[in-house]
Parts: sequence; structure tokens; C-alpha cells
Amino acid sequence: MTRTDELRDVPGGRRRTVLISGASIAGPALAFWLNRYGFAVTVVEKAGALRGGGYPIDARGTALDVVRRMGILPRLRDAHIDLRRLTFLDEDGAEVASLAPHTVTGGVAGADLEVRRGALADALHSAVRDDVEFLFDDSIDTLDQHRHGVDVTFRRGGGRTFDLVVGADGLHSHTRGLVFGPEERFHRYLGYCFAGFTLPNTFGLVRETTMWSAPGRAAVLYAVGGDDDVHGFLNFAR
Repeated sequence: MTRTDELRDVPGGRRRTVLISGASIAGPALAFWLNRYGFAVTVVEKAGALRGGGYPIDARGTALDVVRRMGILPRLRDAHIDLRRLTFLDEDGAEVASLAPHTVTGGVAGADLEVRRGALADALHSAVRDDVEFLFDDSIDTLDQHRHGVDVTFRRGGGRTFDLVVGADGLHSHTRGLVFGPEERFHRYLGYCFAGFTLPNTFGLVRETTMWSAPGRAAVLYAVGGDDDVHGFLNFAR
């Protein structure tokens, strides 16, 4: 995040301006609350439209209170995946246990939610699209911070000055790279590799998760509804 030395009301009553890079989950959620508290918010997203897909996301505890205050809880309840079974397999593929998901996660049946990432992104965007400026198919090209704000130029041309710039553009954030330098300076490999993907639901799984594991390896099939596809997840030590 790049910011000025102080965030105070500017002279003349002008609304303080914020640029958020990234229109997935964190970006629109932050945009909602900044707009609520009087900021003029712009969100820039390099994709041409909202991105669907992605791994399911849990909403429980404090998160439920937040989405309720944002007015999107009914929409997320309609999108609730409602997984009903979690099955563990050993290295030979034999069933070790089959449990209700809440038994493992510690969640509260009937209260906690699990939704597809795309459904959450769409709900957040719908909550702010009439109050926040969205710039799709564009991204930050350069940043120049000074005592009066941050000068920003965009990849598609043009430039503007903002009081605050926030990087919410994912694991390999281009915005953070512009401010702090190449990510290679900061990341530390922990010895694991992950892969997530979708594949045909040839096993006939419905609202359930099957987990296979062995020392140093794991594979998961995640059926979030009656779709023809399931989520696949691989994890191994390297």
C-alpha cells in the first residue's frame, strides 16, 4: 500500500481519493467500506470483466457479521454450497472415515456459509458498482509518491493523482512490485507445491469432498453441487 504522510480531510471539502488495484475479493470489499466512510474510490482491474471460478470460500464468525452489514448475506445464502460429506482415504484408497464437514472444520451447521469464489466476487461487485468507479482491462503502469499524494499512470494511457493507492491484486501483486521491488527479494519457498483445477465429475460426486493422502502427498476432489465438473487439488512436498 502506498499512502501520503497523513490521511486527513483535504481543504475545500474535496473527498479523499483512493485507487485500489484488483477487483476480485479484497478490492471490492475494501471499496465498499471506504465509500461508506466518505472516500471517492476507483478500482482498476487488468481483466476485461469480473473473473469467475476459483476455489470455494468459507464465511463464518466475524465474516458473517461483515457480509450481513454489507447487505449481501441473503445472496450468499442462496449461493451456499452446503457440502454434506467429507471422506478420507488412505494411501491404498481405502476409506478411513466419512464425516459431516462441520465436524472437521468446527463450523456451525445451518449458520456458516461456503460459496464459490466467483459467487462472492459477483456479490461484492454488485454491492459497490453503483457507487465506485471500475476500470476494467487496465492496470497501474507507474507510481510516483510525493507529499501531496500518488501520481499514477495506467497501462492503457492517461494519469491521475490519488491520495491513497492500495494493492489488492493477488499473490504476485504488480502493485507491490512497483513499490517494494521484485518479489524474489521477499518470498521464501516452504517446500510445498500446489495445483488447483477442474475436471469432469466421472465419479458422480454430489456436494461432497474426497481426500486422499500419503506422507508428503495429498489429492482432493471437491464437488460443490450437481455440476458436471469437480474441483481438483494436488499438494506435494518437494
